Amino acid sequence: MDNILKPKSSSSFQIKWIMLIILGGVLPFIFLGDPYVLILLCTTEISIIAVSGLDILFGYCGQISLGHAGFYCIGAYTSAILSRNLGMPVFITIPIAGFFAMIIGILLALPAAKLVHHFLALVTISFGEIIYLFVSQARGLTEGYTGMNFIPRPKIGGIIFTSNTSYYYVIYGILVILLALKQNLVASGTGRAFVAIREDAHAANGMGINITKYKTMAFAISAFYTGIAGALYAHLIGFISPETFTSNQSTLFLTMLLFGGMGNFWGPIIGSAILVIITEFLQKLGSYQMLIYGAILLLVIIYIPGGISKGLNLQLFFKKSKRGKIAC
Repeated sequence: MDNILKPKSSSSFQIKWIMLIILGGVLPFIFLGDPYVLILLCTTEISIIAVSGLDILFGYCGQISLGHAGFYCIGAYTSAILSRNLGMPVFITIPIAGFFAMIIGILLALPAAKLVHHFLALVTISFGEIIYLFVSQARGLTEGYTGMNFIPRPKIGGIIFTSNTSYYYVIYGILVILLALKQNLVASGTGRAFVAIREDAHAANGMGINITKYKTMAFAISAFYTGIAGALYAHLIGFISPETFTSNQSTLFLTMLLFGGMGNFWGPIIGSAILVIITEFLQKLGSYQMLIYGAILLLVIIYIPGGISKGLNLQLFFKKSKRGKIAC
């Protein structure tokens, strides 16, 4: 426990940021602006944001959530309603959507902070279903099962980000900022408190860590990230309906996290990228998609229990010691 609470020494982790920035910057040019591929790239970026938020809650703090589609839905509908119905600028409605999801996350966390394991999972499942039913039935606000269309793209002055390429870079800029914030968070005292709670909540409480406070913070930050992702998705597709935010979406986020690996930088990135591609290929299978996800999870749990990122040892690869040797 003492090792958990000690701050980690800074290392030359600049390599992964250089790789991320260069790779993300050139991807649209590699695929020559193909509209279909750009939609997939944008979807991948949005999934990385949502799964990174789930990673803060589950991967670092150890609080499972099977209802994150609820926060995704809140972010999407909040930004869509404010921008389309009230005419507010999209670059303002997106952060508002994130903060509104954060507030709901806090309200959910306050009573749920004392729950663990399957009890917490049941509460989050119920939360996701409540949000789904609300947007389905509140037709005057959300237009119900008909869905909301003509959701605008963001613009600055006379510049409208209507093309998928331009909107890709909008999402990409937000993604880099949120990943940087996440890295700073997990390296801070708050991040170490999260890990202490994940490892042993009773021991953490005995060391003076306010369990309720940090669990609530983890829920709030996770909800903020997922709400931002939902808002970005709404403005990408231009249409949202309740069917996008079912429990299957929560399961997909969790599958991405477990597949990529929890509690590290690369896990949400790898898991989201691979599962978005797999999901696209599985569209024709309909209801059998969840069966495939289950099989994938089973294989990962059995053969690579730490996820792809830990199986490939990416964390060790990017953490080099001063002597030039790989250090953990």
